Amino acid sequence: MVSPKPLRIAFVNLRARTNDWHHIIMVPLGIMYLTATLKKAFGERIELKLFDCTTFPEHEDPDAALRTWLEEFRPAILGIRGFSSQADEFPVVARIAKEVDPSMLVLAGGPHASTNSPSLYQIADIDYVAPYEGEEVLVEVIENVLAGHSIEGVMGLGRRGEDGKAVINPARPAIQDLDALPIPDYDIINLDAYQGRLAMTDFLTRERFTSIFTSRGCYYACSYCHTNFGKRMRYRSVQSVIDEIQYLMEVRGVREFHIIDDIFNADKERAIGIFNEVVRRGWKINFAFPNGLRADLMDEEFVMAAKAAGTYHWSLAVETASPRLQKQVRKFNKLDRVFNTIELSDKHGIFTCIFNMLGFPTETEEEMRMTLDFSLRSKAHMTHFFVVTPYEGTPMYDTLEKFGVNISELDPEQLGYQNFGGSDEHSMISQVPRSRIQELIVEGVQRFYFDPVRLARSMELNHNHVHLAIHIETRRWSAGYDWNTYPERATAHLMAQLYAEARRLDPLRCAHLPVPPAELLLPEVVHH
Repeated sequence: MVSPKPLRIAFVNLRARTNDWHHIIMVPLGIMYLTATLKKAFGERIELKLFDCTTFPEHEDPDAALRTWLEEFRPAILGIRGFSSQADEFPVVARIAKEVDPSMLVLAGGPHASTNSPSLYQIADIDYVAPYEGEEVLVEVIENVLAGHSIEGVMGLGRRGEDGKAVINPARPAIQDLDALPIPDYDIINLDAYQGRLAMTDFLTRERFTSIFTSRGCYYACSYCHTNFGKRMRYRSVQSVIDEIQYLMEVRGVREFHIIDDIFNADKERAIGIFNEVVRRGWKINFAFPNGLRADLMDEEFVMAAKAAGTYHWSLAVETASPRLQKQVRKFNKLDRVFNTIELSDKHGIFTCIFNMLGFPTETEEEMRMTLDFSLRSKAHMTHFFVVTPYEGTPMYDTLEKFGVNISELDPEQLGYQNFGGSDEHSMISQVPRSRIQELIVEGVQRFYFDPVRLARSMELNHNHVHLAIHIETRRWSAGYDWNTYPERATAHLMAQLYAEARRLDPLRCAHLPVPPAELLLPEVVHH
């Protein structure tokens, strides 16, 4: 008897077409959890493939290659995954899929789908949307497809109704036992393709790396943030996390792990338990936290345990240094503790980046300056000043009109991450004109990055001076400095040393860096 052909299921991981800060490289863990779960459930009854746009050559359009790939594989089902910053790519990929095969079942999932953005349900070529966790949803979808049944009633699925509005089925309960989920499917990707590229840390990694989830959920209610995994914390056990790390070390050759939880340190004892077990086993590995740490929950015990386990880089969210705005946006950061955590991080030699946002509804210029001043007073080694972005599906977006902001009058680009310019042509989200916010950001960059003491410490702690130089060059350009106009002579000497070293280490990648004058390469003492 001839066995039936396996059901072919394809996944596409999107990327934004703009070279903004979202153009980073990381393994698509969400898809990898899905494919691992499907393989466990259905075995040889299915055949799975992934087209990851993020690994496609950066300056090439992946559309033609994607079309060819779909024509060759001919999947019955296509899942599209992306962030809200990649929202414009969902209709493009869905259209290509339907042009290849109009009968192809197209589902949208991932972080953007979890916003339940009405615009996603308006895309004619997308048949269903799967917000939030997808493992159990997709298993039921495939069970129904294999059995020849309709999937319209599957819990957790949404679709476009006859009136064009979203029809969302009752939500599934969140998966409580995360230890029961299989290890993400590394056979669906080529891990080599994710190496040697810009990671979420904004730098190249130290060693062969991947990302890892150790928990799901976040019990905070920040108004600018989406809810992807719910507001109740669910944790993997220490043993489960350690088992995955061991597998990745022994089978995949990984020596660096980027933790991308929403809030890794919500349970301090568990977090330190993971660090301590790494130390107990004598593993010489690296950890980085490009997001997912709550700074005001960290203390010296946590910082020391993280450092001992190999942590060398983390990013901490300040967002605003205005106590009034901390309450308004429901971040509720204890700013004195955040400041102390940054000092502890520097003390123990962990390269620290902080995130800030300017332009909240009702925010004044004085409050923006409070945020700038917080960064300048801190011992952080890197800072980002972002313009506030009210995304669909966030409490902030839903309450804009309460603060006198007419959403219909906003430039569409003000609702996405693609526009960091200074245009004042459209309505403002805050009381401060966007052009003035941009001036404040430039001022913050000038004063933060080109302080000689901070620059020297950043050079000391950062493992990759090529990428540090490239990163600071973008800041130098926006700050308007040259070799003769740095605020201090010591800064010019340090910049010269950094650029000279970077050009020597990677002449091709660093060819655009200004050539340092010879006199600035002579020894210079920086006083701490």
